[in-house]
Amino acid sequence: MTADEVRARINAKRQELVDLIATIDAAGLSAPGPDGGWAIKDHLVHLGAWEHWLLALFERRDRLAAMGAAGVDREIDAVNAVVYEKHRHDTLDQARAYFNDAHDQLMAVLDQQSTEDFERPYKAFFEPAEGEASIQPVLVAVAANTYDHYEEHIRWIKEMRAKPAQR
Repeated sequence: MTADEVRARINAKRQELVDLIATIDAAGLSAPGPDGGWAIKDHLVHLGAWEHWLLALFERRDRLAAMGAAGVDREIDAVNAVVYEKHRHDTLDQARAYFNDAHDQLMAVLDQQSTEDFERPYKAFFEPAEGEASIQPVLVAVAANTYDHYEEHIRWIKEMRAKPAQR
């Protein structure tokens, strides 16, 4: 996949997410999920946090610190829980701003990457990398934290909208 194709895929899938969000009113975006868990606005913050992680990878900064989870065990559920707790009381406007700002910052960096950059091994961007991740192309991390991640949350948001809230 060329760099232009990567960016086009990111932009198309993100637009699908933005279009979905636009169909939901403020109350629907802010209400807890059907199981009493994350509101849709929390999904937006979560996506923004992982885009901050990816941005930090390309900028060779501490990825967990960039997400607001410095010092947390790198286990994904633990990181997600810290991000949720940090932002759970954010207003819808704050959540949207975080989501949009993270994406804008990330795309400013990804727009500068070449096809060869996306093919470089993950470890070229940040040492130390361990196991399989160290030799995978960084494109795997890009996909996991952009278009594949958006698709996952689009599915969850659609499922949330289809279920009645528990009272």
